[in-house]
Amino acid sequence: MNYDVAGSSRSEPRHVDGGEGIVELLAKSRQLIDRAMDECRDDRAGGQDIVRVRPGEGWEQELQRLLQQSRKEAMLVVSSPLRIQPHYQSSRTVVEELLAAGRLVRLLYSCHYVETRSPDMLLRHPQVHAQTRVVDADFYNMIIIDKQVAAIWGGLGEQRPHGFVVREPALLRVIHQLASILWDSASDLSVYLELRSNEFDETALAVLRALNQGLKDEVAARQLSVSLRTYRRYVADIMMRLGVTTRFQIGVRAAELGLLDSP
Repeated sequence: MNYDVAGSSRSEPRHVDGGEGIVELLAKSRQLIDRAMDECRDDRAGGQDIVRVRPGEGWEQELQRLLQQSRKEAMLVVSSPLRIQPHYQSSRTVVEELLAAGRLVRLLYSCHYVETRSPDMLLRHPQVHAQTRVVDADFYNMIIIDKQVAAIWGGLGEQRPHGFVVREPALLRVIHQLASILWDSASDLSVYLELRSNEFDETALAVLRALNQGLKDEVAARQLSVSLRTYRRYVADIMMRLGVTTRFQIGVRAAELGLLDSP
């Protein structure tokens, strides 16, 4: 099977500029990974390069072992865990040990995962959360070690959770590319938590929706029954709170934080 996003298993991952290109590449990467996992579920494909493992068969220990093998870098991508949080304390300890040993470690969480965890727990270890980002996207849980081996698995939503250890080079490139795109589009954990704790009131959300709809300032101000000057002051305040410098970035960041979901 050809796993490469660009259509050739020998091609290097493409770098895409622009929001639409990133969305398209994310979709293609996810589709390729879905196909690869579907082919391997019957245990007849993949050989030693793609090995299937089920939770309860030493899966947590296998993940920790992979982390401990890291020589340069490790990336953990968590969307929905297989177990409740206490089962991951040993893995967190391994991450801290890797950081102390000078390894590059990056943690990427989904918004859903972060919202189900207390801020105190997420920020408990500064050396860990400094390398942590949050993204609003749908993806598998993944661990990537030195770009040489990866683990990929489903979460609590699966009726029969399953995982794979991947060493197949072409599929590894797709997995790494997907994780890199997610990382580049994510927000720092501390920034995400600060923005979520500093809730936007109804007026600010209405301004966000007006900006997202592309309304002219004059039209939006009339709809909100405020002066043009006041409306623009709202916009400036939102830009400062989101840490952006352009109105286009407001929409991107607001979407990442789920602020545009309100009716």
